[in-house]
Amino acid sequence: MSTEPTLDDLEQALMDRARRLADEYLARAESTRERMLRDENEHLRVREEREVFAAELEAERLYRSKVQATEMELRSELDRRRWDMVQQLKKSMSQRLDDVTAHADYADLLQQFLGAAAKALRDEDGLVAQLCARDHARFANEWPTWVETAAPGRSIELSAEHGNFSGGLLLRNCDDTVRVDHSFEGRMERLEDQINLVLTAELFPTLIAKPGVSADE
Repeated sequence: MSTEPTLDDLEQALMDRARRLADEYLARAESTRERMLRDENEHLRVREEREVFAAELEAERLYRSKVQATEMELRSELDRRRWDMVQQLKKSMSQRLDDVTAHADYADLLQQFLGAAAKALRDEDGLVAQLCARDHARFANEWPTWVETAAPGRSIELSAEHGNFSGGLLLRNCDDTVRVDHSFEGRMERLEDQINLVLTAELFPTLIAKPGVSADE
């Protein structure tokens, strides 16, 4: 009996080989497909994580921005309220200055102002002083004595024209080109920054250290 392969055997062998190759390629294709799916899923997961992280960062940024804006609004409102309180106290100070004019030593204070102003204008001759209407009526008769005491040897005329201030005095030269303003309002204007700091320190001691006021003021 012949053992040589027949044509049918060769055909069957080729078919078997073809099936094995097809199965192998199908397996490889499936493996490649699964790997591609895994890679795509991983890519999607990473992208999703990045998007979530970016969204969280943006949410955090928006939150911080809103918090900062709110804090700025609150600080602005607090500053406005502090400033209003300082201004209210300054108004009270102006009212309290009226009490100063009623004290017995107010005349001594005016003489100190006169002496200091005359010293500041030591190079000027023919000085003219102004008092407010109330003080002019009270102290006009005493003026020569005040000048002799506070500025001996100086010629200082008391003007009949009243100063537009609530207390203190103003001293100027005869042509009104140089003046020293020791009125209450003039001194408060010069000391406004220091007064604001002092009042703020008194009202809000944790915010600012209370500054000293120089003795010559």
